[in-house]
Amino acid sequence: MNHYQNADLAFVTEGRQAMDRAIAASRNSQTNKRFVHVAILERTSDDYLFVIESTGKRGVIRRPFQEFINEHQQAIAIYRSKKMLQHPEKIIQMAKTQLGQPYNHGFFEKGPGLYCSQLVLKCFEKENLFHEEPLSFGPEGTVLPHWIHYYQKLGKDIPRNEKGSSPNSLIASNQLKLIDAI
Repeated sequence: MNHYQNADLAFVTEGRQAMDRAIAASRNSQTNKRFVHVAILERTSDDYLFVIESTGKRGVIRRPFQEFINEHQQAIAIYRSKKMLQHPEKIIQMAKTQLGQPYNHGFFEKGPGLYCSQLVLKCFEKENLFHEEPLSFGPEGTVLPHWIHYYQKLGKDIPRNEKGSSPNSLIASNQLKLIDAI
C-alpha cells in the first residue's frame, strides 16, 4: 500500500447482492472482470490513505482506506492511469468539493447527485481519460429483469438513451493498468 498514489482507483469486484450481480451483468465487456464499485484513492501529505467515493447509503464521502477494505469482503483491485496524470492533486480537490452530494440512485445523466463512476468521470474530466457512453442495462441492448423492477420501485423510466459510465466501462477504456489486488 506504500506505493499507492493520489488518484489511483480502487475497484470492488462483484459480491452476492442482487444489485452487484445486476451491475456486473449489465455491460458487455471484453474482459472477465466484473466490477461493481469504484473509489478514488487519496494519499495525504502525512501518508494516510483515504478513499473518496459515492455510496448508495451515504452519497459522496471520504473515509480511511482501511475502513473501505473492511467493508468490502470481496476482492479489491487498484488501478492507475497508464499515462502520467497532469494534476492528480486537482482530481482530489475536485472530489472533495463533491463531498456531501447525494447518491444518484437513478444513474441519470444530470443527477441529482452522483453514482460512483460518475464521480470518477467528473473528477478526471480535465485529464481526458474517460468518456461517457450509452448506459447499458443488459447485454446486447436488453434490459435485465432486475433493472425493470428497480426502476418501477423508483417510479422512473429506465434511462436507456442517456450517457453515463460504470466501473466496467472505466476498465474497458484501456486507460488504466492494474497495480495491486487486495
